[in-house]
Amino acid sequence: MSIEYTGINKQTAEGEIKNFLDSCPEGAIFKMVINSKRGYLRIKIKNPGKSRIRRLIGRIRRKKSTP
Repeated sequence: MSIEYTGINKQTAEGEIKNFLDSCPEGAIFKMVINSKRGYLRIKIKNPGKSRIRRLIGRIRRKKSTP
């Protein structure tokens, strides 16, 4: 999901980021990209649970395929 705000002030940006962080579950891991040259900030939630499960399945598959 993506929401774009154009021409907002600092207080609005702070409020929206705070609302976003408050809506996320406790212990969530984020990826944050700040590009000061282009003037944007991106925050994404990374789901480590899925990637761990995928890695585990991939390791099990590799172990089964080797004789």
